[in-house]
Amino acid sequence: MLPLVVGLSGFHAPLGSATRHRHGPVLSAAAEYEIRPAKGTEDQMAEAAEFFVDGFWLAGTTTGAVELSGSERSQLTKLSTDDMMGRYGDLVGQRRLRSKLYVARDGAGALVGCVGVEAAMIDMVDRRVLTRAQGEALFAQEFAAMGGSERGLYRGLSVAELTETLLPEYKVFGLLANLAVAPSTRGQGLARRLCAQCDTAAAAWDLPAISLQVDGANTAANGLYASLGYNEIWQDAAPALRLRPGEKELLASEASTLVTMAKGL
Repeated sequence: MLPLVVGLSGFHAPLGSATRHRHGPVLSAAAEYEIRPAKGTEDQMAEAAEFFVDGFWLAGTTTGAVELSGSERSQLTKLSTDDMMGRYGDLVGQRRLRSKLYVARDGAGALVGCVGVEAAMIDMVDRRVLTRAQGEALFAQEFAAMGGSERGLYRGLSVAELTETLLPEYKVFGLLANLAVAPSTRGQGLARRLCAQCDTAAAAWDLPAISLQVDGANTAANGLYASLGYNEIWQDAAPALRLRPGEKELLASEASTLVTMAKGL
């Protein structure tokens, strides 16, 4: 699993371009883009990851312009694909922590945006977001200790209700991540449309709130999320991954601040 920072709600764009134009509201051009959930196959996750490399890593506001060699690009795409498969890929067996990756395409079918949302378990004491695999394992452990009739008592409960009943030390919220839009679409409201899809999914899953984590240095993302109604919950000093082309480690840790934001709490 790629470190959490790759899944941050990064949204790289000039501050303000996703909120309002200088002379009026956001243009309606974003309506020209079709947004649909991607299938949880490796092919579709790889396509989204390849776009994410360009839309997030190589179009960043937290680092200067960088260029990758062919092998470095392949390496970063593979890491991002693995992260997206872990978050949004198809699972075998029952799945309680649901997730979706949404992709936006232009009229020619080219991918111009992506965002993911998942039902994520959060340790509110340690301020730690569990991976989907970790959360599913906790539920599996609880149900494995039950008989069939006892399991039936929990049938029909939402994942938030199950968590509150069986694992009260955790909360389950929607988690928005992997947001990126193509430079050619910026300033048209596409990022807002993508975020709205995540709100709709979280509501459909009966999640009480939706949250995200963002690099404190990414002022564009912080401004966007604040304008969408997200409020800062806490900050933690945490390492952020930065691209280091040409060095032994393509992704190197750098001291930073991780901001957790939420709405609905």
